[in-house]
Amino acid sequence: MRTSRLFRTLTAAFVAAMVFLPAAAEPVSLPARAEPVPTRLTVRVLSKDAKFIGTTMGGVRITIRDADSGELLTQGITRGGTGDTQKIMKQDWKRGAPLATPDAAAFTATIALEAPRRIEVVATGPIGQPQATVRASVTHWIIPGRHIDQGDALTLVMPGLALDVLDPPAHTRIAGIPASVTVRANLVML
Repeated sequence: MRTSRLFRTLTAAFVAAMVFLPAAAEPVSLPARAEPVPTRLTVRVLSKDAKFIGTTMGGVRITIRDADSGELLTQGITRGGTGDTQKIMKQDWKRGAPLATPDAAAFTATIALEAPRRIEVVATGPIGQPQATVRASVTHWIIPGRHIDQGDALTLVMPGLALDVLDPPAHTRIAGIPASVTVRANLVML
């Protein structure tokens, strides 16, 4: 009962607005399409509870698409260092204060934008540790001429660990069960 009363009220308000609004004397013309504006976007990938993922781990593949159409806008790989260990791992983080230093790993692209665009940024990696591949993504609006390339820029956080079994080698066959096997491994944050 309440829904139908609300519907009737809204319908009456809409009709009244249409009756009392003045009609446009001339047709409205849309503005000419804007020229594309080069807009810089820097993407960084931070390992959860660790540092930036860059060259030492083979980098992270960054893919940027239009979130609505799926059109590929650009792609590349993060390059650079892991950042300032003291700043990232030992000091308290302050809201709004960047963690990235100029040498911290990043992928920077310039995208020609005619209008604001909703993008999807996907990070996949680390490339140098395929057994530990993780994917992180974010949807974000970008606006022509409003560069996102300072400080931490657009940072995705990627959880996970990279594990390398050092001993025994993968091709080793173990005879007899039960057996005693020594396992050595290297385990690091992404």
